[in-house]
Amino acid sequence: MVGRHGKYLFKRSTSANWYLRLVYPAELVPIHKAKRLEVSLGTADRDEAMVRALPRIQDHKRELLMVRSMMRHQTMATAFVHEPGREYLRPDGSKIVATIAQLIHIDANGIVSKVEENIPREKTIWQTTPDGARALGIKEEHIAKMMFADQPTIKLAQKTKSSDLDVLIEYLRFKGHDLNGSYAAEARSTWEDFRAFSGGKILKECTRADGFAYVRHLRGKGLKTATIIKRINFLAAPINHANETGDLSGNPFFRVVDRKDDALERLCLSDADMKLCRDNMLPTLGRDERLMWLFLATTGMRHSEAYSIREEFQEGGIRYVRVGQKTEASKRRVPLPECLLPYLPKEIVGPIFTGSSLKNIPKNLLRALRRVGINDNRKVVYSLRHRAHTRLREVECPDDVQREIVGHETGEAHAQYGRYPIRVVKRWIDTIGY
Repeated sequence: MVGRHGKYLFKRSTSANWYLRLVYPAELVPIHKAKRLEVSLGTADRDEAMVRALPRIQDHKRELLMVRSMMRHQTMATAFVHEPGREYLRPDGSKIVATIAQLIHIDANGIVSKVEENIPREKTIWQTTPDGARALGIKEEHIAKMMFADQPTIKLAQKTKSSDLDVLIEYLRFKGHDLNGSYAAEARSTWEDFRAFSGGKILKECTRADGFAYVRHLRGKGLKTATIIKRINFLAAPINHANETGDLSGNPFFRVVDRKDDALERLCLSDADMKLCRDNMLPTLGRDERLMWLFLATTGMRHSEAYSIREEFQEGGIRYVRVGQKTEASKRRVPLPECLLPYLPKEIVGPIFTGSSLKNIPKNLLRALRRVGINDNRKVVYSLRHRAHTRLREVECPDDVQREIVGHETGEAHAQYGRYPIRVVKRWIDTIGY
């Protein structure tokens, strides 16, 4: 039975326990982020339920009295609905990141789905002061979210030349990274993690003590030094760029990672491992995971390189692709191995991975490896790259050709996208197999 209108306690037909319902007026919805609250009191005894509910009911009545007393002090002003420099989370895991100029919509996978203008709109202004609100019994966390007459939102837009997110986006654009790409998504994720760790401090307020503390935090999560360095670089590089342009000064992440020899040695997959994968793993994989495995196994590519392929080229009748962004030496032409061709379209004219995000494919492949019994932590998906090196050495492939196939520095000036004709590289890449 549901309580009559105006009652705080009620029951649901699916539970013996009593529930508390609080309905908020429009003035309190921005504070509580909801129009109503319904919560179980954890007991079927009504008297006990009322005792448990009393503190919340008292707070609720106090807030209602506060709203009534402040109604005469309300006015409307033009302000940002989405305050610059803040993030707004949604129940589905997506969020909106607000800057002075833009609202950046990011889905649950960390991919930018939409960018729109952040337009100020009319919003309630309380004609009182924070001290006046405290005198009325308003909680401190609510005061922090309220807009007072002496603190119009327009001042927030003038506090800093750019928000922290602007610093990151400017760097990504300057470096030519796709804002919807995997690198940008990982960079945003790292910035969000540091912001949560630091309690929302802006970069100008951070010091190297914060940088050292964040490194200790990452080590406490069990991350290896190489991974920590990668994450710190996601933070430090955009700040260095902002220092050069004059938007910031100083870098809280300058030399904060202490070097430790904790890297886990990676082993290449053996012939027995590869047979196990051919017989038991490949038939169970989804289309994208199977294609990624075959690309990595037969070419020694990095998974991000395979994922970035959008078109193919030909030289002397041999099909090849262009990959490589990590370093200048990694830019190269890779012939498509014969054993890979049956799994590819007749011509690559767009993305070949269409069903999964980049970060999910390697995770799915690693889980598949473990399911078929390859449980040595030193053997991972990246082991296919080590195996490609090993196979090329075993067939006595020249060192320069080996390095060109996998995208490592050759020690000589690199011509754009490789030094050797495709036919030469094709001969050796066909020896890798899977």
